[in-house]
Amino acid sequence: MYDFDTLIDRTGTGACKWERRSEAEKDDGILAMSVADMELPAPPAVREALVRAAEHGIYGYTDPTDAYFDAVAGWMHKRHGVSLTARDIVPVSGVVPAISVAIRAFSLPGDGVIVQPPVYRPFYSCVTRNGRQLERCPLLLTADGYRMDFEALERAARKPTTRLMLLCSPHNPVGRVWTDQELNRVLAICRANDVLVLADEIHADLTMTARHLSFSKLNAQARVASVTFVAPSKTFNIPGLQCASALIYDERLRERFKYQAHVDGFDNIPYFGRAGAIAAYTGGEEWLTAAIEYIKGNYELLGDFLDKRLPQARLLPMEGTYLAWIDFRWTGMDAPALERFMRDDARLILSEGYTFGEEGAGFERINLALPRAQLKRALTRLADAWDARK
Repeated sequence: MYDFDTLIDRTGTGACKWERRSEAEKDDGILAMSVADMELPAPPAVREALVRAAEHGIYGYTDPTDAYFDAVAGWMHKRHGVSLTARDIVPVSGVVPAISVAIRAFSLPGDGVIVQPPVYRPFYSCVTRNGRQLERCPLLLTADGYRMDFEALERAARKPTTRLMLLCSPHNPVGRVWTDQELNRVLAICRANDVLVLADEIHADLTMTARHLSFSKLNAQARVASVTFVAPSKTFNIPGLQCASALIYDERLRERFKYQAHVDGFDNIPYFGRAGAIAAYTGGEEWLTAAIEYIKGNYELLGDFLDKRLPQARLLPMEGTYLAWIDFRWTGMDAPALERFMRDDARLILSEGYTFGEEGAGFERINLALPRAQLKRALTRLADAWDARK
């Protein structure tokens, strides 16, 4: 029903991952599997809604309407069992801008913000560019995959200057979907130390082998000790529409966030973003089911290929997201050399592990939301390039 096998040419659209190649790289056909948007066409319901919105002819300043609030609340209840009223939903133009708004709303310059590297790199800039201090609590890599270092988390939360924790759930780039037990322990530590949790749940709908639990659904305490960010952007491949939501149950927190958003100029939502979000949440579920199955197939293909051609490479479990995390430290290359090998020899642009923090050095993040033939082509390039080094 949905064609995910045809590669759509994004030339001339300003697509980050493709336009940032040099002209020589474009001529050479270097493949980009880096930036976390899909190479799969968005749901038909979204495209149809955007055409109708475009045909209207007036694209003015836009407020959320009941249709928007109903769409967000309906989706969150159906997919995640989260109950929301319109009052609890604060529309924003994106999760990253909203995180910066929250940091300014709920902390002061010099305050500490906990992050768990290797982690989505805008987390770092949202903290440091707003004059706050990073409190690093690196994840622990074990034989079974990544887990939280709760001892380090407790030490960081106990510091008198620590005010916030950025929770990436599901985690980008390592692919973990945190368990109920893990999230409850995070809540207990943060509550005991008066640390507010900012939960980035932008990948919540993209779970592969585990069940996502929204932080706000843990219990009543979590609702007054956290702010949750969600969006249709990753789920339905519409990040360019710039539409997301902050879910804030506590009135005091909500008013502080809305005030800061007003100060920062976030008083409206994008015209096309509103239309696309409503259409995605109300008409995109069947498409999402098909897309997840396709991505699972790509992950299985990746695992089989590595087993046969590059058995030294360790593929971490992708419980959530569509981003594979692979350990290439066995190559003996340092981070710059590994990046050169991928780009110059394998002719691939990947998300280099070191960009997620020093703990990610020697790893590569690979976007699997793409046509299967393109994935096969990329993997063959990678294995052939490695064989050529022998």
